[in-house]
Amino acid sequence: MKDIKSRIFPIFGFFSVLFCFLFLTMSGGPSYGQIHKLPSGVIVLDNFQQDTLGHLPYNWYDRNGNTKTQFFSPEKREQFKYSIKQQGDNKYLEYNGSEAQHLNLPLVNQKEIIIKDTPILSWKWRVWEIPEGGNEDVSKKNDSAAGVYVVWGFTSLFKIPKSVKYAWSSTLPVGTILSHNFNNQKIVILATDSKNLGKWLTFRRNIYQDYKNLFGEDPPDRPIAILILSDGDSTHSHVKADYDDFELRPVR
Repeated sequence: MKDIKSRIFPIFGFFSVLFCFLFLTMSGGPSYGQIHKLPSGVIVLDNFQQDTLGHLPYNWYDRNGNTKTQFFSPEKREQFKYSIKQQGDNKYLEYNGSEAQHLNLPLVNQKEIIIKDTPILSWKWRVWEIPEGGNEDVSKKNDSAAGVYVVWGFTSLFKIPKSVKYAWSSTLPVGTILSHNFNNQKIVILATDSKNLGKWLTFRRNIYQDYKNLFGEDPPDRPIAILILSDGDSTHSHVKADYDDFELRPVR
């Protein structure tokens, strides 16, 4: 895993994302049971409330967008260290492990999403354990306690995906912006080190404006997908982090 990661990170595989894109556009896309638009205009991408405790989230796929989690083999399911947990009446997604595995929520065929109308991506993180010495700017230390990727389109050259990763870093200060993969992946540090461990934190980013600022052009109508990743394999660390309440919101 570490050898693979050293070759594909900090993006997550040029061709993997390309295959995801082709799969979704050619097949008409997967069916979704939880993405829905509220009367307020908020689009609920996933809040995990309908998922089964102890299982992987129903609407998410593997990194490449090829296989929905419900169709994973037992062996593959074991490789993913995510599972649905519950606290009180609230369900959420927990990551508990070290080996890196992405989960992918495809959006490219969600026609109700027009990113100009709902440009604010909102989600919650709760981090318990961070990768010791993780640094998103050093390939041999490239671990994040929590990460949310917004994958957009492809450049004409080599079909490299444009993406923005929002990260909880072990060492880099909040506000740090990094460029990788010939400037086609941007990393934005939103939280850092061990501050606020064990607390739910809500993050909201205007992903339309972020794309314009980071890439100097207007984004497509909607992202191809949102991916999540927590990992500690490069630093040989155990990581524990929770995710919840992914939404797209209008500007108020």
